Amino acid sequence: MKRDIILILILAFFVFATPVAWASKGSVAVFTVGKSSYLLNGRTVTMDVAPYVKEGRTFLPLRFAANAVGVADENITWNPALREITIIKGDRVVQFVIGSKVLTLNRTPVTMDVAPEIVSGRVMLPIRWLAVALDVPVEWDPASRTVTIRVPGENRTTEAGPSTETSPPVTDDRQEEAPEKLAAGYIVKEYRWHDRQGAEWTWRVPVPEEMYRYYKSQPRIHERILKEYQERLDALRRQVEELRRYMDYWYQQYRILPGDSYYEALWKYQMYMQKYNEALRELEQILQEYQKLQWLYREAKYQQILDGYVSYVTEERNYELVKTLARVFAQQAPRDHKGRIEFAAAFVQEAIPYIEEEEYPRYPVETLVDGGDCEDKSILLAAILRAMGYRVALLLFEGNPGHMAVGVECPNCWGAYYLKDGVRYFYLETTSPGWSIGEVPLEYQEIGALVYVVH
Repeated sequence: MKRDIILILILAFFVFATPVAWASKGSVAVFTVGKSSYLLNGRTVTMDVAPYVKEGRTFLPLRFAANAVGVADENITWNPALREITIIKGDRVVQFVIGSKVLTLNRTPVTMDVAPEIVSGRVMLPIRWLAVALDVPVEWDPASRTVTIRVPGENRTTEAGPSTETSPPVTDDRQEEAPEKLAAGYIVKEYRWHDRQGAEWTWRVPVPEEMYRYYKSQPRIHERILKEYQERLDALRRQVEELRRYMDYWYQQYRILPGDSYYEALWKYQMYMQKYNEALRELEQILQEYQKLQWLYREAKYQQILDGYVSYVTEERNYELVKTLARVFAQQAPRDHKGRIEFAAAFVQEAIPYIEEEEYPRYPVETLVDGGDCEDKSILLAAILRAMGYRVALLLFEGNPGHMAVGVECPNCWGAYYLKDGVRYFYLETTSPGWSIGEVPLEYQEIGALVYVVH
């Protein structure tokens, strides 16, 4: 069985390329201000809130406005905590925030002249701005106080991405040009993998090139630890060298010569010993600093997983990118926890190529483009599962070479797990396809793992 579902990421947002089914046949929706029903292809649809005009803009209830412009219910998201609406259509992701006059179109801010609001417990959107964002023609008739929304019958979205056709202009009481199409600047990756039921999935992922190049050039956290240690060690070595030159100078100044009298020799000896003791005390301080530095470095090496690898999972900009991927996984994955977790794991196991041993880990955006080893793939999967709402940990198996996997809390799951702070983190392999949750490779079954919880 093959599922050739193309998922497109534009400006770090994964969205479906297939439009709403009924919209592909074309539709005409007519809303009347003050009337709690509208016409969809001549059929009456009842709403629970009537459209109204405020500040010269027509406001429609969220779900009915989105449906009218060709958006299915599953592509409409309301976040009550952030008071944020997300609407997905084709290659466009539009986000509104209640009370804000700024919408984001594929993460690009667009300033509106009115703000969405909540009336009688319903989210109301200015249809003019939703239509502009989704490139849908809208007509305003001031005489009949009606808004007509026409969704073209031709599907303008293909596997290669959105069509470059120009749609009819949006018309209402204030005519404006639609936002210009966003420029290219992506590294397009296409992934193929199979889920646990054997279905084949295809994903097309344009990753923002600027973001990839930026993180590719960033020093690794582990490199920074080593660099700071080396810089401080070099500073101590310079102090020792300066101290040696200092003593050489005073040795020449107080060197006892063959013709010196007893008192002259005694004075020179006492002065040199005074300088010697001063230098000795300074050398002891340098040695103490060196011992402290060695201890700090050992601690840093021990903590590098917690302060290093975990930071790659939670790094803010990468995590925002991963959250968009997780949102699609959440929509497509099975409903049970085991099925959802293994659906995301299968993507990382098979679609992300395994690259042999690297010195330092990669950020998720790098792994999406380049692939990675067990560390990189575990970081990516941990970030995805965390964004899907699961408690996760990184499992480190020490050795030469070492190994890393993901631990994930999974209600009603079975298999091998690692207990940390009362939470069962089930083992999840990332290196190759076919591994189920709780299934540990033979070579690691008798080895204990360090569990680093990702908060």
